[in-house]
Amino acid sequence: MSWTDQNELMRLGKKMLDATGTSTPSEKSMISQLASSTGVAYSVARDAYVKGVLDPLLQEKVRKSMNWLIHANFIPEFVDDKASKTDLDDFAEASAIKPDGVEIPKRMFNLDTGNLEEWPSGQYVILSHSWKGQEITYQFISKIKASQKKKEAYEMVQDDSDEEAKKFARFKAKKFGHLEVGKSDVQLLSAQCKQDVRAQIRKIDALLNNSGTKSNIRELLVQLTNFKVATSGEEKARNAFNEKEEELKLRKMSGIVPDIEGKDAGVANSKVPSGTDGKNSLRGGLVQADAGMIQAKDQWDQAKEELSRATESCKIMNQDPALRSAVEDLILVLERKKSVNKIEGSMNEARRILDWGLFPSKAPKRYLWNDTCCINKADANELNESLAMMGQWYNNADFCLVHLDTTESTEWVNTWDHLEKTAEKSNFPSFDLVEKPNWATRGWTLQELVLSKMTFHVNSLWQPLTRSVEGLGPYYYHCSYLAHHIRESDKLDVPLKAKPILQECAKLQKLMDTEEKIDYVTYEGCSEKSLRLIGILNYLGVHFPRAMNDDNSNAYIRKTISLAAYEIKSRLEKGDTAAARLRSLFEDLGFDLTSIREQATSLIKVLVRTLIDDCRGSIELDRKRVSEFTNVPPDECCRGLSRSRLPARDILVLASHRRCTVPVDSVYSLMGVLGVKFPAFHAEGPTKALCRLLDEVVITSNDISVFNWAGKDLGSPIRGRSLYPSKLSAFNPKNTESYLTAKKNDEAAKASREERHALQDTESRLTLLLRGTMEFVKATPHKDVPVDLIRSILGFIKVTKLIDLQPQLENLSRLLVYLKNTPHFEEYKPKTRSWDDGERTKSAVGEGKNSQSGGNITSRFGIKTPQIPQMPQMPQMPQFSAPKLKVGGFQSFYGKKSTSKEPEPASGSSNAAPITQPPATTVQEQREPETLVGELEAWISKKKDIKNVPDEFKALFKHLEAEHLDATPAGEETSKKIKPSHSDSTICPNPITLTTSGIESIFDIQRVIITMPHAEQLQHQVDSAVHESEKISGDCTISTGLSTITVRFSCAADDLRKQLNVCDVVKQALFDDEVGEGAQGSTQTEQPLTPGQESTSYYNKLTSVSSGLMRQGSQVTGATENEDVKKDVQSEETQTLASGQTEEQRRVTAMLDFVQETDLNFIVGEWVLARFTGAEGAKWFLCQLELGSTHNYYGRRIATDEIDFKTVVPESGLMGHWKNYMENKKSELCRVVSVFVHARDARRYADEVAGPEKKKKDREAPNKTEEEEDSDNAESDPKERLMDFIKRGTHIGAGIVQTVTDRWGERLDGMLSDTILQKVQKDLRAAIVNLNENKDLLPAMFLSGVKVHMF
Repeated sequence: MSWTDQNELMRLGKKMLDATGTSTPSEKSMISQLASSTGVAYSVARDAYVKGVLDPLLQEKVRKSMNWLIHANFIPEFVDDKASKTDLDDFAEASAIKPDGVEIPKRMFNLDTGNLEEWPSGQYVILSHSWKGQEITYQFISKIKASQKKKEAYEMVQDDSDEEAKKFARFKAKKFGHLEVGKSDVQLLSAQCKQDVRAQIRKIDALLNNSGTKSNIRELLVQLTNFKVATSGEEKARNAFNEKEEELKLRKMSGIVPDIEGKDAGVANSKVPSGTDGKNSLRGGLVQADAGMIQAKDQWDQAKEELSRATESCKIMNQDPALRSAVEDLILVLERKKSVNKIEGSMNEARRILDWGLFPSKAPKRYLWNDTCCINKADANELNESLAMMGQWYNNADFCLVHLDTTESTEWVNTWDHLEKTAEKSNFPSFDLVEKPNWATRGWTLQELVLSKMTFHVNSLWQPLTRSVEGLGPYYYHCSYLAHHIRESDKLDVPLKAKPILQECAKLQKLMDTEEKIDYVTYEGCSEKSLRLIGILNYLGVHFPRAMNDDNSNAYIRKTISLAAYEIKSRLEKGDTAAARLRSLFEDLGFDLTSIREQATSLIKVLVRTLIDDCRGSIELDRKRVSEFTNVPPDECCRGLSRSRLPARDILVLASHRRCTVPVDSVYSLMGVLGVKFPAFHAEGPTKALCRLLDEVVITSNDISVFNWAGKDLGSPIRGRSLYPSKLSAFNPKNTESYLTAKKNDEAAKASREERHALQDTESRLTLLLRGTMEFVKATPHKDVPVDLIRSILGFIKVTKLIDLQPQLENLSRLLVYLKNTPHFEEYKPKTRSWDDGERTKSAVGEGKNSQSGGNITSRFGIKTPQIPQMPQMPQMPQFSAPKLKVGGFQSFYGKKSTSKEPEPASGSSNAAPITQPPATTVQEQREPETLVGELEAWISKKKDIKNVPDEFKALFKHLEAEHLDATPAGEETSKKIKPSHSDSTICPNPITLTTSGIESIFDIQRVIITMPHAEQLQHQVDSAVHESEKISGDCTISTGLSTITVRFSCAADDLRKQLNVCDVVKQALFDDEVGEGAQGSTQTEQPLTPGQESTSYYNKLTSVSSGLMRQGSQVTGATENEDVKKDVQSEETQTLASGQTEEQRRVTAMLDFVQETDLNFIVGEWVLARFTGAEGAKWFLCQLELGSTHNYYGRRIATDEIDFKTVVPESGLMGHWKNYMENKKSELCRVVSVFVHARDARRYADEVAGPEKKKKDREAPNKTEEEEDSDNAESDPKERLMDFIKRGTHIGAGIVQTVTDRWGERLDGMLSDTILQKVQKDLRAAIVNLNENKDLLPAMFLSGVKVHMF
């Protein structure tokens, strides 16, 4: 039976005995009863009983568990629903269960005695400082204590009768004479260090006297210190030069293939780094790197010169090794002396703060913990326990005392100069002047700052750097919990008299100083109102426990308030002087004390809430100030027992730029911050320690943010942990070698965004112009609309590309201003045409008006209709005059009487003989333009250029003020609002299984297209590899079919060999075969509809309606012919789509077909993108996917630079599709405007045809009688009446056309976006929309929910 089962049996037996209330039986009977009740063998029950009796720890656990179980059994009591509501505070004691396991340090300094005590009990403070060389350790203190005991023993031997023994004892006792009996441990440390300094001085003086050197100790100390500083400076300068040299090499390598990358980037040549701007950028970066290397070389040369001078100054010590060794020993002694000063200064400052009364405690003792000398690092078990429990020690301390020491290199000289006196100059005179302290760069600082509940800061001279919030004491930490659980609504039940008293400091002073004075702590800079409120709370006995956290804060607060209210009630019932003073306090605030506990609870809550409102702002400002010089988020500063709001990766980022004296401690220092524990083993190294740390994080929280790292050379070499990095610097991309690649990707993405923004800006401003034109046409009478000019402008916009329209938008805007009031600017009409060489062509025949009046009416509206076929020429028939018939029923239909002259046959009639016209002869003549509108229309139609205004129009354009076109490009506003948020969930909802062989979980798999720019070089490295696991680095381009990004990678030679073969196959399949043959037929654009289906083109509907209404003449096409025509149109449009795409656009289609493979078995063996399924904060990483034996799929992460899809560049083919989309958007909007223009043109034409005659007849109609009208109708010619009927029908039809057209135009305008999007391939529509809205082109065609075992 396992140990757990035996424990369960023992718990069951104890519970049975306690529940029955029987006396404790004998050992044998108890074992028998336990065996029979549980159904196990007697031997098993006996073993469990023996284990429970002999193991004290198990006994204690059983007792606690049984006690809790017995007290948890209760009989439910039913109460009346109408009973008065009971305050929840009455049940606070049952809720506030103090958690077990909170430990305190094993060894600390007693602030009152100065001794180092073991197993202390009481309130304590923790010191946070920077290690400086030879610190005082526990072994050194133990040695001093042992020396003191030896001295006592030698003094006892001096009473012996043996003279030799007395002599020896006196000699030894004299050696330890400075260790006086009765001194504290701190005093012994100080005495020993002083003794060591004196001994070392004597030794150096003796050496100097023997050598005859005329130097003093300080000069030697300065020389050796300068030499050490110069040596360190030369090493740093050399490393800096090597880094700059490596950076220059990387930049030169990155500039070798910019054209290839630019070609694959999908950006115009003028925007990519391979273009002029990109080359200049690369060249500028290269020049900058070269200048940085030269500067680093100069600094290195200076450092070498300084080292040479420092070496020369140490010539005396170099010639005498004993003297040099003695001076170096003196530095070690001075380091220990400085460490003793640190212990003394920290204890004095901690004692001062606690004596101030800011942290009241009932504990009789006060302690200080110092990590350098309170841990026995020689004991491996104690060291491991200390590293694991240190986070809880910081949580449980009252506050953390921070020593912001100096970073000067000559501090040991300063220590020598101030052995007997204190230095006069400090590094930071005040807290506001603290900037970049060395303390903020330590690895342990993160734990000390984050897990402490409050910090007090001192400068290098141990002078306090006071802050106003220090006077709040424990309320600095409690404020966040109190603000959450005690709300503004708790102040509503307070008497009106109490509110103004508690809000004003003067009234509070009067309240507290009358009769028996209520004491409070005064602190410089802290709000007097807050201090007085805290004083009243202390007077009422309200002391919130320091163990509050996110889980128990509500229970602790309610319990504290409830107990304080109960204690107030007890104090008031005593009837003494103190009770009278307490009663007067309540009465002065307006409380009637009818129900003492309820009134006391209300008073406590309003006091706490008023305190929160007064100090909350200052606490937030203080956290921000601390965050400025520590680089820790304000919410994480001094959060104590509160849970972190940051994902694990953000904490690792904070630790990535910090340093520890022992490298592996940079990992161990994160155990407390991340809330994990594991045994420390310093020999394992940082890489193995980091793996175990991340294992614990994943096991504890399932936080997958720990996998969001980058760095091609920072992959973990440990088998089964390829998902982990090898160093903390992998979580900080600025510290990795990927910054050059990331910068190149950022520049390419920025260039692409700038190109898109330029087109979007042009399109947005053009849309404003066209919509302004549309509104003008709709709101203006048709007579005042310059139709021809608007058509010319629309035609110019249609044929001009967006990129060419950008410089012409200003003049287009001026033309819109002109359109709204053309008669007003007629004075600017030019006299001649300079833009047409002063010549104007005029046809000998009047082609102006004749061409407008002739032809089909529907041609006036821009509606394309099939021409009426010419009938065969017939011989001319004799002309007959039709009889004048009177048709009474059709008088009003045919109209009034016309002239008796019969009309001549229409020239366009099929019955009329063709009239042979002479050839049109042109005559060159110079004449004055008729109208300004016509001149502008002619200029725009012919020149197709609005930017370069002719001289005769410059005065007009100068007078016109362009409208302000401030349009936000599509997606720009959205992109500005989207910011990285820490609220993205990084907790994986799926299980993550960790074993020694790897990590298994559920992943999303995205197939990608990998290309190697330097494939031949990589293949040569693979062939030259000594072993298949040899690491090879290179560059690769990752394409998702829609976007591409270039990263640097590092992988094993065997993995790279497989991928190079895959790249060759993919290249042949995609770029050599499919682009030329298969891609044309794979387009997914919607094909034209067959007969019987509803057309999606609203313009076709409009054309058919308009042509059907206005068409004159017979129709010669039948139903069968229409079907043939539509079929021909279908095939023609399909060929147009295929031929209209560029090679890059067809390549995108082929790539999309490739990455959309749904069968995962066809993807194995390739490099793919993967991420954890179900977590918003999961990032994509590159991995090798393979078929597994024990699992379906195996994976191995490929270490790469950061794959950031915010810096990807769209594929060039996708950019081509997007540009076509933008051009279609422009063209379709122009067509919508044309619809409204056609309607106005129809009305204008109708007015020209029937308007004047209709008005004339309307004026004559009132003067004629009915008989005259009948006579006119009888005498009118039928042909004349027919022509009159046609003119009237034309006028009525034009009105109908305008109404129908306006409605269609509005509908088309409303469905404009959908109409344009239908012209895009289905697979590209979402990408086009995201690209147009400046959203990230994230992988969206991945396979989700794939179980993979990652090695």
